[in-house]
Amino acid sequence: MKILIKVFLALFVTVLFSACSTDNPINVQVWGSLGDGCGQFNEPFDIAVDKRGFVYVTDVRNKRVQKFTESGEFIMFIGQDLFEKPSGIGIGLHNTVWVTDYDLDQIFQFNANGDLLTVWGNAGDKLGEFESPVDVAVNGAGQVYVVDQYHHRIQVFTPDGHFIRTWGKQGKVNVVRSALNFIVTDGHKGEFYYPSRIVIGLDDRVYVSDAYNNRVQIFDASGSFLQSIGGIGLWGGRFRVTSGIAVGKNGNLFVADFYNNRIQHFDRSGHFIEAWGGTENQSNKLSGPTGVAVNQDGQVYIADWGNHRIQRYLLHNPN
Repeated sequence: MKILIKVFLALFVTVLFSACSTDNPINVQVWGSLGDGCGQFNEPFDIAVDKRGFVYVTDVRNKRVQKFTESGEFIMFIGQDLFEKPSGIGIGLHNTVWVTDYDLDQIFQFNANGDLLTVWGNAGDKLGEFESPVDVAVNGAGQVYVVDQYHHRIQVFTPDGHFIRTWGKQGKVNVVRSALNFIVTDGHKGEFYYPSRIVIGLDDRVYVSDAYNNRVQIFDASGSFLQSIGGIGLWGGRFRVTSGIAVGKNGNLFVADFYNNRIQHFDRSGHFIEAWGGTENQSNKLSGPTGVAVNQDGQVYIADWGNHRIQRYLLHNPN
């Protein structure tokens, strides 16, 4: 009985806190529609913003990356005739653009003008090999972190593709334990069940969307576990499949909550701040968001996968 009371109180407080978070970000812009023209998308999957404010989007079914100004004006296509299924995208040193190809099991690097610089990677089970690399991030030293999804691990490389280290293995969190992990730990620290996204934040902390464990795990640069955020659920701070993640310059975390059709915002300690989104096909609603990025001014860009478009939000208090 005491456990049930604790569960009820925890749920009540969390839902009440979520309901009070009504001061949602302002939707300032939407661009894109289903198609294969400039500025059109067929499943925009991931999004990144470089330090100059340019926006890059992996346009999966059109087999390309698109580059835009910060206000959504089309600039160029990148990687046409190179990709089979471009998925994750990240910005490296000197505003280089890194892209994972989910089907080719390869990693591509381009300069900001769209010129191919390097390509490496191959399919396999050995260290340094991939089975569906789904995302990529680059730290301040230029090391390349890759989410090797079907091997349930993170692999780290030099910029030219030489293997450095890896961590993680398959580990499925029990759904009941996930739902009640504010009472009983869900375990499986440093293990993943189809990880989907990666981003590197302040102090080279590594954030990984542990998608089907419905959480975000945080590690230091070497892969040592630090913290877990989330668990399965509908209320604020809980997820139904974590997807895109981004860290603002103040360390705040933004997470695309795929089946709840929303973005969730946490402070640098992992405390829930707010959530926004929905399912209606309106300018301020989301349908299966899969990518999120934050620019230098704290504006949030979202790959609205189900609606084949990009949305840009202005936070009320980006700091």
